[in-house]
Amino acid sequence: MIFLPITLAVAANVFYHIASKSIPTEQNAFMGLIVNYATALIASTILFFLTPHEKILVEAAKSNWACILMGLSITGVEVGFVMIYRASGELSTASLIVNILLALAMLAVGGFFYHEQISLQKIFGAVLCMVGVILLSVNS
Repeated sequence: MIFLPITLAVAANVFYHIASKSIPTEQNAFMGLIVNYATALIASTILFFLTPHEKILVEAAKSNWACILMGLSITGVEVGFVMIYRASGELSTASLIVNILLALAMLAVGGFFYHEQISLQKIFGAVLCMVGVILLSVNS
């Protein structure tokens, strides 16, 4: 059951990075985000009405601080990647480096805030990730 959402997330991320790198450099990055979010708003609205839901105000009332934080976080992620690619970041490694560093940060967050177990195997994996970031960051 988890295969489909993972496949969707991977495919969407591939298109996300291709699109991020292809946003015209002469366009203000935030106008690009406005178009992105307008498109996302339309797509999300259509999908909302195509899926089981309660009345729109009932669903909206279920929102909490996490929805706002996620919106701000998505903006940061998108601006970050647009800037990475505008600074000549490579499509083949930029996402990989960011996601490895993200995985390392989430290991710490998971352990500290959510009391997830940090095993020797996870620590060894984190060390390998750090080595990978170093290797990917070295210009060949």
